[in-house]
Amino acid sequence: MLNKTPFLVVAALFVAAALPAQTTYKYGHMNFGNLVELMPDVKAAEAQLKVFADKLTATDDSLTKSFQVDYEALAKAYQAGELTPVVAQQKQAELEKRQQAIQEFEENANKLVSDKRNELLKPIIDKVQQAVNQVAKANGYAMIFDTSTGAALYALETEDITPLVKKHLGMQ
Repeated sequence: MLNKTPFLVVAALFVAAALPAQTTYKYGHMNFGNLVELMPDVKAAEAQLKVFADKLTATDDSLTKSFQVDYEALAKAYQAGELTPVVAQQKQAELEKRQQAIQEFEENANKLVSDKRNELLKPIIDKVQQAVNQVAKANGYAMIFDTSTGAALYALETEDITPLVKKHLGMQ
């Protein structure tokens, strides 16, 4: 796992170098994810997500059980010699299509649950981010780091020096 401490130090020094020398700035940190998890709205969002996911799981279970019943019936009929090889092959092809459809449903369901989670958590995350921004500005912080990811949650506006660094490196 990549150590993010050097990145944070370099980022802080970069920002500090870009700021006027006479001004002193404070830097802060917090665990953004932990704070989001403590928000009262998260429990309601998790409950809604569970209901949504449970409906998809019930549908998946129903499809899977129906498939298993039909598969066992086909296997039993084939072993008993009740099906011609051509009919058995046709039914097997039908079951394979159903199995593929179930797999696609499961993949889609996972995406739907992920999208629903993002939809439900976005307003909560936005609310926490807005609070971080307001607290940082009100208390004179130049930058707030998220200790769970190493990302900057808040930073004073600074000049992008990418063009200067590119020029220094001889890049256009």
